[in-house]
Amino acid sequence: MKPWKHTVHFQTLISHPSKSIIPAIPSLFHQHHCSSSSSSSSSVPSSSQSSSSSYTTSSSSSNEKPNPTTLTQQDLTKINLLIPRLCLTDHLNKAIHLTTTALLSTPPPPPASLSLSILAHSLASQPDMSLPMSLLTVLRHHPQSHPHLTPLTTLLLTSYIKRNRRREALKVYHWMLRPGSPCRVGKTVYGVLVPGLCRAGWVLEALRVLRDMLALGFVPVGGLRERVYRSLLMEARVKQAVDLDKALCSCAGDANADSVKNAIALLDSIIEDWSE
Repeated sequence: MKPWKHTVHFQTLISHPSKSIIPAIPSLFHQHHCSSSSSSSSSVPSSSQSSSSSYTTSSSSSNEKPNPTTLTQQDLTKINLLIPRLCLTDHLNKAIHLTTTALLSTPPPPPASLSLSILAHSLASQPDMSLPMSLLTVLRHHPQSHPHLTPLTTLLLTSYIKRNRRREALKVYHWMLRPGSPCRVGKTVYGVLVPGLCRAGWVLEALRVLRDMLALGFVPVGGLRERVYRSLLMEARVKQAVDLDKALCSCAGDANADSVKNAIALLDSIIEDWSE
């Protein structure tokens, strides 16, 4: 399905559309097209045309500047209601476009104001990663959307793990760690990714992620450490399991101690031995 480039009637997207959101959406799309293209922009319907609940694209001069659009709490509430309906009625491209234009509004909405879980779930259900990676790339190049990137990538990674799509989850994880990335990888990501890889039998990949976790100052405790321990036992690496568990126990509560460095060195040794 192609992105919105021509007239879109919102009445066809959901069974009971909210007419009051229609005037806000064209202005959002007008701003997004002006900022992302020098050859075209969205044309906002005049007051006499607003009842048509549609917008059209038309060419404009390259020096035209978009008018700032401020989303009210009422606008955000309506957008949060519309995005799930678009996702559930097989209009994912339109949901992505609406999310993007909302995140690129001026000023951008607060990080917790947009519900991105249903969008992430729908993106993770796609047969390939073209749509999610395209969305992440667009948002990465617009600083005003950066506060939303960490929540979105975390939700996306979690959805991939729940669907047992480990390669896709790792691709999102490595995308978050790219140089210059605005994402902040936190405990939530590691608390999902390491156990998910272990459950699938990808223990070596789990150990590599665990090493990243320790290097960032996060120490696995409780169930996460137990999962790593049992996964190594299942791989018949009993001595390595016992040694690593002791090392992780010794550095719990003090992420800056020499014990953390020792645990990382031990992980390096296990990974190297496993890779040979």
